Amino acid sequence: MKQFLLACSCALSLMATTHPAQSAGSGGSVAIDKDFGMYTITWDPRGTTLVRWEVYNNDGLIAICGGYSSSGGSLAYELTEMAMKEARIKLNGEVIARNLTFFSKLKNQKQKVEHVGDPANCIVTDVPSPKGKAEFELYFVKDTYRY
Repeated sequence: MKQFLLACSCALSLMATTHPAQSAGSGGSVAIDKDFGMYTITWDPRGTTLVRWEVYNNDGLIAICGGYSSSGGSLAYELTEMAMKEARIKLNGEVIARNLTFFSKLKNQKQKVEHVGDPANCIVTDVPSPKGKAEFELYFVKDTYRY
């Protein structure tokens, strides 16, 4: 069995204004822009996953938006699905979202332009938006995936 090592830690600051994700509670989406957080996972022996994500203040609650794509064949796609299911987002060290498979599954042709302009699916959490700056972290519970 092959092992795949995965680690991710990103920090984003909460945007102070309400973003167009206001319809996110009903499964809305926003366009990915240059300000979205980005993380690349490289799978061995081949394959790449690109994750883009952002958090917003949505009428006093935290909205999470994101999308991802994978390249390198079906193995990279399967491993990406497993990783996104295990993904978490923390706010100041506390988990506020689990299982990020709601993120948009994007076509890998736009990985070169970092998916700017592609749609990111959003959800609104039941977590109140913090006052001022906050630290958000995207991470994966497991660091090894086997097939």
